[in-house]
Amino acid sequence: MPENFIDTGGPAFPVPIAEIQGHAAHAGELGPGFWGMSLRDYFAALALNGMLASDSSVDRTMVNKLKWARVAYAFADAMIAARGEF
Repeated sequence: MPENFIDTGGPAFPVPIAEIQGHAAHAGELGPGFWGMSLRDYFAALALNGMLASDSSVDRTMVNKLKWARVAYAFADAMIAARGEF
């Protein structure tokens, strides 16, 4: 696996591209033919939402926004890694 590889976990809410374009998709198709938010982005959004909701004293300057986003993605990466353990 390349050193800079990030496992996105695949699509969070997969929608077949053929379905978006108005065509019937093949049953069970999953892979590059799907479009949508990555599971990594979804997990990061959930983590960030929880972190910000739990602490009203969070400094929301741009520097700290970047810090919080990085922490959220670190949690997302850990959640994806944990999924692979089961």
